[in-house]
Amino acid sequence: MNTTPLHLRLRTIRPMLLACLLFVLTGCTTGLEERFQSHIDYLASDELEGRGVGTKGLELAADYIEAQFKEIGLQPPGDDGSYFQSFPITLARKLTENSYLTVAADSAPRQLKKDFTPFPFSSNQSMEGDVIFCGYGITAEDKKHDDFLHMDAKGKVVLMLRGKPADWEDDGGFMRDFGSFRNKIYNAKDRGAVAVLIVNQTPQAGETDKLFDFDQHGAADYGIPAFHVSREYAQAMLDLGGTDSLEELQRRNDAGSYVSIALAHVKVSGHAAIEKNKAPTQNVVGLLPGRGPLKDEYVVIGAHYDHLGLTRPMMRKFKDGKIVKEKSSPQIHNGADDNASGVSGLIEIARALSAQKGPRRGVLFVAFSAEETGLHGSNYYVKHPLVPQPDTVAMLNLDMIGRMPTTGNILEVFGANSGDTFESYLTKAAKPLGIKIAPSPDTGGRSDHAPFVREQVPSMHFFTGQHSDYHKPTDDAHKINAKAGAKVIRLVSQVASDLASSPARPKFQEVAQDKLPTPGGTPTYRVVMGLAPGYGDDGTAGMKVEAVNPQGPADVAGIKAGDRIISISGKKVSNVYDYMASTRSNNPGDTVVVVVVRDGREISLKVTLSGAG
Repeated sequence: MNTTPLHLRLRTIRPMLLACLLFVLTGCTTGLEERFQSHIDYLASDELEGRGVGTKGLELAADYIEAQFKEIGLQPPGDDGSYFQSFPITLARKLTENSYLTVAADSAPRQLKKDFTPFPFSSNQSMEGDVIFCGYGITAEDKKHDDFLHMDAKGKVVLMLRGKPADWEDDGGFMRDFGSFRNKIYNAKDRGAVAVLIVNQTPQAGETDKLFDFDQHGAADYGIPAFHVSREYAQAMLDLGGTDSLEELQRRNDAGSYVSIALAHVKVSGHAAIEKNKAPTQNVVGLLPGRGPLKDEYVVIGAHYDHLGLTRPMMRKFKDGKIVKEKSSPQIHNGADDNASGVSGLIEIARALSAQKGPRRGVLFVAFSAEETGLHGSNYYVKHPLVPQPDTVAMLNLDMIGRMPTTGNILEVFGANSGDTFESYLTKAAKPLGIKIAPSPDTGGRSDHAPFVREQVPSMHFFTGQHSDYHKPTDDAHKINAKAGAKVIRLVSQVASDLASSPARPKFQEVAQDKLPTPGGTPTYRVVMGLAPGYGDDGTAGMKVEAVNPQGPADVAGIKAGDRIISISGKKVSNVYDYMASTRSNNPGDTVVVVVVRDGREISLKVTLSGAG
């Protein structure tokens, strides 16, 4: 008796004629396009409510993928001979009223969320210790700067400024790791600190001393109590320690002086009381065994199947070139392109490779969970691999492959240079399909290939480009370009087949640092234009505009999707990193001259920048 649920049986597509299944070689794509769209229609339907982690919709998606892997004939390499690899995940972190932060000899009443608040990445524990002030809590060898120099942080509570000195932007407009919460906290933790207190810099015009909002969803635990404290509370600690004002210490630090100091007789105790709501989730896995002498080596092909679920829209909204803030109700984020399209591609690549005689190397197919909340599924897999990590020769990741523009046939590939043979495989596969590869030297940290890259596994991320529906409720199935999606599947299938069959495995290549944005960086946005940039290098001058937000600054100025930005305020723009760097010194309300190429003509447009909101 078939125990598969009816809705899955109805949607499970049985193999067609062998000639059609060998579409990689024959080019028979009609059935492929229909299957590609059909998978997305179900995975991105309202029935699955956006496939949020910890929801019934994500479970239904997992069941669907499992049914497809079974139908194709993949082996179950997961837990207890199943198609699942389960792992725990924190769904939410709740701040409780038991949290406190007390300074001995401070008589003022202190209130949670007014004077202090634990960060969502704080550990749930009590602490006590003497206070030391350590500037920004930064160590930066290239800047010859160490805020911990001459300071013994062991057993201490470290008070530090948020961020970094204002003039420390790098040439790419990125916040270096040394300015991130994570790095600052680990700097203190690695030196034996028992807790970290972070205080805002001197507010600029129009800013307030606002404490961090405790986001309940998806925060990692950095393993040490970490509090955000008000400037008034931090100043009280400095006053008790008999040192200069917070504003003066920041001014001197920004000017290059060493200002770290132990605060005499200032002792802090506290408790970051945070409750964790944990639940299991799972990667869905299927194995196509290899044959012959290379059968103990593997190619991993992956795509994440989770999305944002039922949540309030996060997108920026504009009116007359400025960001407007609106209250909104939770909406279903169906995630058709992100990433029902990648999962659909994963299923069909498995179908194509299974229809062949069998590759020399094994191929492991993984639908990752919890990508949107921090690459949790791929990180877990890399720490608990189902095939030996040293025997994993390459990883191919499909994330957003369903919205290739109707003109251009451009496929962006992150990590195209991370394997020494990748370029030849891409060229071979792309030429008969009429696809133009836009490689990016950036291996990227945005998707599930990133944990593999950190393990020095040659890895590529296939991506058909950014669009205005990214992470919006409007990313729906009817907007998918199934014909182009089928081409991407054929291309990746060919690359995977070559990787699985070639006698030589690709060698991992580190990309030269001068070719990359600052490692580990996160772009800092003080101002925005309201457009979606293109990331890949398609060989054409300038940076392609993938989409434009209605009534945003770019839209008001006349910039259109498909334009190529070649300069901003006289600064040459060759890629997305040049684009982000070009306005790093601007403020909201500044007007910049943007030169675009449209239909072969250069057009100068004046864009009035909006605040990032």
